[in-house]
Amino acid sequence: MTHNFPKSDRELGLDRPVTRRDFVCGLATAALAEACRTAPNTSRPGGDAVGAAASDPFAVGDGWYGPGGVGDYAASHGNTPEVMRSAHAIRAGRFEAPPPGVQDTGEVYDLVIVGGGFAGLSAAHHFHRLRPNGRSLILDNHPIFGGEAKRNDFVVDGIRISGPQGSNDFVVRPPTGTPDDYFTTFGIPRDFQYEEPTGAAAGMRIPTDNFGFLHWQSERFDVGHHFAGTGWVRDVWGSGLHRTPWSPEERAAFTWARANDAANHGPDPLGPWLDTMTVREYYDQVLALPPAVAAYIDPLLASIIGLGTDVISAWWGRYFSLPGFAPTTTRTDTTYHSFPGGNAGLARYFLKHLVPEAITGSHDIGDVVHGPVRFDRLDHRGQPVRVRLRATVVRVEHEGALERSERVRVTYTVRGQPFQLHARRVVMASGGWINRHIVRELPDRHREAYESYGHSPVLVANVALRNWRFLTRLGVAAAIWSGGFGFSCNIRRPMVLGNSTGSFDPDRPAVLTFYVPLFKPGLPLRAQGAAARGELLETPFADYERQIRLQLNTLFASGGFDAARDVAGIILNRWGHAYANPGPGFAFGQRGEPSPSDILRQPFGRIAIGHSELHGHQNWTGAASEGRRAVENLLSS
Repeated sequence: MTHNFPKSDRELGLDRPVTRRDFVCGLATAALAEACRTAPNTSRPGGDAVGAAASDPFAVGDGWYGPGGVGDYAASHGNTPEVMRSAHAIRAGRFEAPPPGVQDTGEVYDLVIVGGGFAGLSAAHHFHRLRPNGRSLILDNHPIFGGEAKRNDFVVDGIRISGPQGSNDFVVRPPTGTPDDYFTTFGIPRDFQYEEPTGAAAGMRIPTDNFGFLHWQSERFDVGHHFAGTGWVRDVWGSGLHRTPWSPEERAAFTWARANDAANHGPDPLGPWLDTMTVREYYDQVLALPPAVAAYIDPLLASIIGLGTDVISAWWGRYFSLPGFAPTTTRTDTTYHSFPGGNAGLARYFLKHLVPEAITGSHDIGDVVHGPVRFDRLDHRGQPVRVRLRATVVRVEHEGALERSERVRVTYTVRGQPFQLHARRVVMASGGWINRHIVRELPDRHREAYESYGHSPVLVANVALRNWRFLTRLGVAAAIWSGGFGFSCNIRRPMVLGNSTGSFDPDRPAVLTFYVPLFKPGLPLRAQGAAARGELLETPFADYERQIRLQLNTLFASGGFDAARDVAGIILNRWGHAYANPGPGFAFGQRGEPSPSDILRQPFGRIAIGHSELHGHQNWTGAASEGRRAVENLLSS
């Protein structure tokens, strides 16, 4: 089979055999559908990660998913086609009635947890802390645990490199001895070392995560802003502001806003007041800043909470110490850490604690982070904690009247086959976009609270580079721009794990990561998320790959970069509901009513909701706290 690529695509390297195709039957995209229909099913722990039955109305196209790299996470990067099909079938009402042919497994658990991200893993941990002899089961719809705390692994020129699929960084807190001191409980180190750049990169200030450089710690790293028509401006906030294309008035506004404190402009307490308006309204009406400030902040805010300044509550501007809300120096002393694959490392520590045999090796950091997952041990009979993957929960309902029920019936599907089991308690560690469809007796107040939630997507793209010499020539390790694909990308210093002493040299491979928020300023909050998800679902892998390569050439060609030569692989992670979008009233409620999250935190019968979205800002600590709270609520009721 052959495929004729136009000259413009050949110049970008779209015709070359790199990771995007090597791990998908080894063929070019045009040949993908036919080849994968006849290829043996080898993905672990099962299933076809690319193709979908042509008769399935909820199937995504054959060229949509793309490759997954190598290792345990190869079959699960972002929302899989299988997850997409199942979720859309649920939303379309296929499970309004119990599915025909359902098989009862005969299992009864003390606790069933829906969702295997940090909230679900935390719920399991705290349940067994409080009920050591209990039996619990985690049901997760993906091929591997972790929620968005997963990673992408590449092998380039014999060297293994990794990038985060989503959940990215963490901060080390002092020991407390409290139940949520996971570092002490799981034996996670508190001191981390990172490889020093060598060769031509010696002395470069390279970030250790994918977010600190955007604002909070920009002056600690070699950050470059790329402006159309101007080119690169390094250290904008320290010495390069006068070289930007912004007007003198805009430069002065940025300088003033970065030193401003919201406490100078509002009542005490600030929170309820800020939560009555959007970030944009605060910028326009309270501070009278020029539009350039909001335009610059829009993608930054969207990258951490999903949407931009026009719809997000101003309380979150204060929470994130954005310009105009808190002095820029507020968080400069904080160190943001990241494992090679982001917070997948933390999720693996949770699992290693819950099911010790599920990750090969000892509890040492190198084994926990890199040890192969033993999928056969996750759902092993007789274990106090079991984890069942590729299990999509479609119905959750009390057996009998909610007030008197002693058990909950949980119905789930595995590769289309329906099963049911029973639980004395259930924690819904899954998002509201699915909970509202599958929890049959969801109280009216809970349902109304969910109606106030908006969710938006993110695309995380990891690009494997054969080398990063072009960055040393440009003197940047992280880039920020406007227009084109995304708005930022960077490489990271690799964490030293175990006895690792690998060289971090620009002549060696590295992963360049894009966090690409998708938002539609001007539309209402919930409409923005829906429109952005449509874009995420409708864009083929090849189109995103083309955009990424064009953007890389635009940014880095002046440093000698050539996408056709220097890109060794691309993996896309599409998360359709990555963020809950907290508009005004989310944090403190409106008109004397409690906040939506406070309503959703109330258990009903034997079911409690515990998911990171209730926290507003979705991060691993917030997710873990919601999982813990849901378990404690159930056990105390």
